[in-house]
Amino acid sequence: MKICLDAGHQGRYNQSPADHRYYESVMVWKLHLLQKKYLEEYGIEVITTRRRQDEEKGLFARGAESKGCDLFLSDHSNAVGTGVNNQVDYPAAYCEINGSADGIGMALAQCVEKVMKTKQPARIEHRRGQNGDYYGVLRGAASVGTPGLILEHSFHTNAQIAAWLLKDSNLERLAKAEADAIALYYGITVQEKKSGWLEEDGGWRFYLGDSGDYVANDWYEDGDQWYWFDGAGMMVHDTWKTGSDGKWYYLKSDGAMAKDQWIIWKGELYRVREDGAMFEGTLCLKTDEKGALKE
Repeated sequence: MKICLDAGHQGRYNQSPADHRYYESVMVWKLHLLQKKYLEEYGIEVITTRRRQDEEKGLFARGAESKGCDLFLSDHSNAVGTGVNNQVDYPAAYCEINGSADGIGMALAQCVEKVMKTKQPARIEHRRGQNGDYYGVLRGAASVGTPGLILEHSFHTNAQIAAWLLKDSNLERLAKAEADAIALYYGITVQEKKSGWLEEDGGWRFYLGDSGDYVANDWYEDGDQWYWFDGAGMMVHDTWKTGSDGKWYYLKSDGAMAKDQWIIWKGELYRVREDGAMFEGTLCLKTDEKGALKE
């Protein structure tokens, strides 16, 4: 699945009359980046209409950026005139007039209602203009066949709402809940993160369970054994590798670093210390009465 996210305004635009710290443009920029983060955790591909917060781009063009996507979502907060109004408080999804986004629009509006605990219930709206959808971004999305909606996160003319949207922790909760709502609507489940040893692409990789990323171009200690992984994340074996201390270490056939043993490599005999570092210097070797080498 592929989604196009649009931060509704750029720069410092639509200051709240109820709380002068609040700008709609600043809030939606933060929100759409958080939405992107949480949607990508589901394995959803996400693009954005603007690369910078201060980038100007036409309304129709922003909607048309969604070509090839399954959903266009433009983030906003609403207003009642230019003054303070603490009574009006509801989320709304303005959906394309063709009805293609009505279902997901209502699901998202209800999600906002639940998280923000608005006074009035969520709703969906449609607004027709002379050339189709009244709103340019929706007209642009519809022109490339993408279901699209504008999601109004209640009203920044309401002092309580403006204060709520100013808190980054609230935007985190909101973005996570909206990503979950989108995933639920489209039947997408969280991709399980890879963890531990996995054989793939002709070799072995070690995945870190907390991030799901594999170790690459680095040493990693698993249990009491050390391993080296190349830039592609593949376990290196049957060769020597230098450490950050400049010393040489041998990686056995199972990838584990050799310790306190003899190594035959390319017909040459080497000794590695207990810490795995190659021995350099003079060794005094002893044999038993039968001539066998003694440690």
